[in-house]
Amino acid sequence: MKFIPRAILVLSIVLTNLSIVAQQSGSHPQLFVSNTDRIMLLNKIESEAWANDSWNKLQDEINPYVNRHVTNPEWIVSRLAMYWKEGERFTQCYVKNQNWDYGEGNAPVPTVRLPGMRTWNDYLNVPLEDRPPYNESGDLLGISRSSADKTPVLIPYKESGHMIRANNMEILNLAEKSAFAYFVTQDEKYAKFSADILWTWLLGTYYMQPPLDPEKSTNGAGGYESGGIMGYYDYEVIHDDRQIPAATTYDFLYDYLNKNPHKHLKVMGKTTAEVAGVVFKRFIDIGLIRGGKRGNWNVNRFKNILNSILVLESNDFYEDGKGREYYIPYYTEDKPSDYFSGLPVIMDFYDKTTGLWPESPGYASGMIPIVLEMGVKLYRSGVNTLAGNPIISKAALANLGWLDARGNLVVFGDMRGGPANISSFESLLTYATWEGDTETANKMAAVIRKSVESGQYSRNSSDWQGIVFNQPLPDLKSDLPFHNTAYSPFHKHIIMKNGNDENNGMMFTLYGGKQKSHLAANGLAMQFYGKGWAMAPDASAYESYWSKDSGYHRGILGSNTIVPGYSRGEITINAMDPMVDTLSGFYNTTVTSKMVSFSDVSAEEKRRLVAMVRTSETTGYYVDVFRSDQLNNDYIHHNLGNTIILKNASNTPLSLQNVSDLGTKYDKNYSFFKNQRKVNYSNDFNATWTTTTVSPALHVNMWMMGQNHRDLYLVDAPPTTIRTDVTPGQVNKSPETTPTLLVRQNNINGKNHPFVAVFEVYETGEKSIKNISKISTSNNFVSLLTTSKNSTQYILNAIDEKIYEPKRNLKFQGVFGIASEKNNVFEYLYLGKGKLLQKDHYKIEAVDETVTAELKFEAGNYYYSSDKPVLIQFKKGKLKEYPAGYNIEIK
Repeated sequence: MKFIPRAILVLSIVLTNLSIVAQQSGSHPQLFVSNTDRIMLLNKIESEAWANDSWNKLQDEINPYVNRHVTNPEWIVSRLAMYWKEGERFTQCYVKNQNWDYGEGNAPVPTVRLPGMRTWNDYLNVPLEDRPPYNESGDLLGISRSSADKTPVLIPYKESGHMIRANNMEILNLAEKSAFAYFVTQDEKYAKFSADILWTWLLGTYYMQPPLDPEKSTNGAGGYESGGIMGYYDYEVIHDDRQIPAATTYDFLYDYLNKNPHKHLKVMGKTTAEVAGVVFKRFIDIGLIRGGKRGNWNVNRFKNILNSILVLESNDFYEDGKGREYYIPYYTEDKPSDYFSGLPVIMDFYDKTTGLWPESPGYASGMIPIVLEMGVKLYRSGVNTLAGNPIISKAALANLGWLDARGNLVVFGDMRGGPANISSFESLLTYATWEGDTETANKMAAVIRKSVESGQYSRNSSDWQGIVFNQPLPDLKSDLPFHNTAYSPFHKHIIMKNGNDENNGMMFTLYGGKQKSHLAANGLAMQFYGKGWAMAPDASAYESYWSKDSGYHRGILGSNTIVPGYSRGEITINAMDPMVDTLSGFYNTTVTSKMVSFSDVSAEEKRRLVAMVRTSETTGYYVDVFRSDQLNNDYIHHNLGNTIILKNASNTPLSLQNVSDLGTKYDKNYSFFKNQRKVNYSNDFNATWTTTTVSPALHVNMWMMGQNHRDLYLVDAPPTTIRTDVTPGQVNKSPETTPTLLVRQNNINGKNHPFVAVFEVYETGEKSIKNISKISTSNNFVSLLTTSKNSTQYILNAIDEKIYEPKRNLKFQGVFGIASEKNNVFEYLYLGKGKLLQKDHYKIEAVDETVTAELKFEAGNYYYSSDKPVLIQFKKGKLKEYPAGYNIEIK
């Protein structure tokens, strides 16, 4: 992307604020398009298949409502949530304990109803067709999100959560889409539909003063006083978003509204622009004195008010001199304030090395699309906030590091997962196209194509803004870079991949614990993937932060980890390969082995090694060695599946007994584990989860090495998700429970006697591993033998610097090692941060410091990789030193 220095950028903003903004003020529409853009837009809809499909989809959605409005204009308006009742058309609402308390005053027109409470509830509104007209009580019909019973229930106004807001937002969005349709078609039936909704909302908002909070439950008094979190029409300034579609509708209908003024304007003695100015400026002014200066609150506040700013008239139109060009610098510049920070500070919030926003991926991935969307809108107004900010492009691309092979965001911290927001790449493509930057345009188009090909994104279902802004994809293709490792020290989160296709790609995550920043105290938690799905997932099925089960889903028990003990604090990377240089970036730059990758992490009394071992292009498995320096430990593993069965090493089912509880409970959220079944068992065992909601069925087999003093529990844990797109066949979606294994060790140290497991994901009939067995163990050492259809691996792990010889002709000194054979013939040696690995006549040895290295035999030739000089011996040759390098053929 082309960038200009910050000083020039600031000067550019100042000049354009004084000239172009003033020049365009008073001419509408101006927010997304101008009247001169209409022919170009019509050509795009006609020539671009995706734009045509999106336009047809929009018409299919709104036409039934618009056509009915021609003969029944009250139908849609009467579904707005208003204070309809004469005598109770409140002009002032009062808040108590962050919820609606009472209202007073009586406006000459119905006023817009304030949401009944700050918090969410479990209910969604019934379809618009089923909502009663002119609802005077505010009680709403709702359908439970979590219950299998979808019978509508009447929800009292004061318990309706966000249903009031959602109701009005849905109708205002219809008005916005219809206003756009009016711009495209010039058919006044669309304008009439939109105008009737807008006038009802606009006048109903005009007569309502900002709510008051006498006891300051929202950390402020409300009204027009600064401080606290309330907006003008919501309990949180970041949810004051009904102004967004209202402002857009006003912009598209500007001329129509002036030609067809509401009859009440004559009573008021005011013009359309005067009434709109009062309403939108209240949203802006209150938005700028509430909330926080940092984080997603700051960005979301500007997202809410920007449309309101850009549809205002110029400064000289208003008595207070505060118009469009007055407010724009509040976002574009770093103005002093206790309540907000402008774009320069927002950009400084991003990590300059990784490009990441310092919150969980669900929040982080949502910030840069907002900044870019605002940037595109401002660009149309002559204010270029995207030039001179290279971190914007870097931040957009950094979000790709959070994606799995299916294109879903990894789940950890406060988030739901699901597809990434591709709008940021659409916005960058738009900007690059406008700027003539073909390099950036090609790069963004590659991301969009990848998302389309994976089925995670469809341009053919673009919203109307996409029709306006999205550009034709360049013919010149560009490949996306693939990264084996992504590591963010701030998030304490590692992602490792082997391949990136849905069917055969492998991936795991390993992460620590952190409070705040919408992250969670997860402990050393692990997830792994198969067939593009997180088969061992983090739970995230809570309705809201106020839900009774949010402590389970957001806490340590919703993760795959060991309790009690470490849940938050710094982590230490003992070893990682492929390694990430955190001083220079977010991703690895070298790859030692295409067959093996691993991370070994310590935090307080816990240490966990997770490895990913590829056995063919289509098969592989995960190794988990989890140590906990405590006498009593619960190893908790959640896995997707309709069923789970426990078997011994000979595959004979274990007999479990129903128990009334789990005995020891290290966390109050153990109460969410139901249907407890138990067996006392100290030998090696297998657990198999089966997902039958897809065909062929998906299986996860877990082999775990036996230990003394061990009890196995099967429990029904809470659902994994409330989304429809993050589990195969929607398995374990709310209200369905998640089959979970709890392995308890009592009175035996979990550091000296660790939890050692091997996991394999496979479809029915495709299981590759035939046998897993322990070779030998000691307090600081573990060795296993895995035999599959394709190969055999000797797996070795130690936490000290001793030389171990678990069997004849097998020596090891290091953190992690694998000796692999295919058809009883040498395949490779892999040494992860160690000094020695020898199997038979093949040896890798450090020259001095520990090395991470591989020696492999491939297509009749020997190759090696090593991060430092290394000594290598193969067959009956002599030990010879080789320089550091990757995938170098040994001649």
